[in-house]
Amino acid sequence: ENKNYKPNNNDDASKAAADPTNSRYYLVVVQYVESINTKKLASELRGLRPSGPGRFDPGYFADLRLAPEEVSEQLTGFGHNGVSPFGMLDGSIPVIMCKSIVNVSPKFIWMGGGDKDWKLGMAVSEFVRGVNAIVLDISEPRTV
Repeated sequence: ENKNYKPNNNDDASKAAADPTNSRYYLVVVQYVESINTKKLASELRGLRPSGPGRFDPGYFADLRLAPEEVSEQLTGFGHNGVSPFGMLDGSIPVIMCKSIVNVSPKFIWMGGGDKDWKLGMAVSEFVRGVNAIVLDISEPRTV
């Protein structure tokens, strides 16, 4: 399941595009059996920056939320349930993969392939390498 998250930062978009630790948007890959914990996501994103004066304060990324569907489609070129980390219109959006995906067995995943009816499958290691994914511990089991 691929989700676009929009942080609350209002920095210059060109600077954010060059820095995956401070992007205006993120594409987050999570298993269907899990959900994204936005507090963990915010903490992990802040933790990507080195300690010192360049590190963000604890309130930075406090307002992470899904990008509106129309914005997601403008950024990626893909509609609802078809978002793929491959071939996005805006190739500067960092891809974050939930750490739990690294442990799936077999080491193969399926994801959106550009349309709600298309799926793309590949080895986890190829995916991480192919999209330069940032692997973070940001998910938790979905509750019913």
